[in-house]
Amino acid sequence: MTINNIETERFILRKVEYSDLEEIFNILSDENVITNLNMDLHRNIDDTRKLLDNYFEEYNKGTKYPYAIIEKTTKKLVGVFLIKLDLYDEDCFEFTIYIDPRFWNKGIYTEVLPYMTKVAIEDIKTGNFRGFVMEKNEASAIVLERAGFELEKIFNVPGLEGKIKSYLITRENYYKRNGK
Repeated sequence: MTINNIETERFILRKVEYSDLEEIFNILSDENVITNLNMDLHRNIDDTRKLLDNYFEEYNKGTKYPYAIIEKTTKKLVGVFLIKLDLYDEDCFEFTIYIDPRFWNKGIYTEVLPYMTKVAIEDIKTGNFRGFVMEKNEASAIVLERAGFELEKIFNVPGLEGKIKSYLITRENYYKRNGK
């Protein structure tokens, strides 16, 4: 599948590019962002360059689809929505979203999630689509539930402080929800 630009009311979702490197580094070097992700803090730009190298290598294999979230009015990158193959479930893709903290609580996640769910189910043609949130991140859990994702399980990850909630939407439930 090729990443095509997607337009929402306030954003353009497009493939991440190397020109996004500095903005992505600024997001992933913020401890407040990393607290909600299962990844290490980026301490230098090379950490982010390696991440983007991985994104592009895996994109070419069809296992990762990295979308930059670009604000239409300012043309600024405000976050990344990554759709990736779930390594433990061959009929499932999962996602990670990270947003610049200056843009938190502005409805970005709520706005882009339905579009990305459509991409996963209709374009990538995954059977299931999964999102994970830290148990303490109630706002993200609410976004997932409102978008039709169902709580699947709560679990611990060794070395990670706090529990993780796994949410899932099946292809069948997606089509029922969207009248297709």
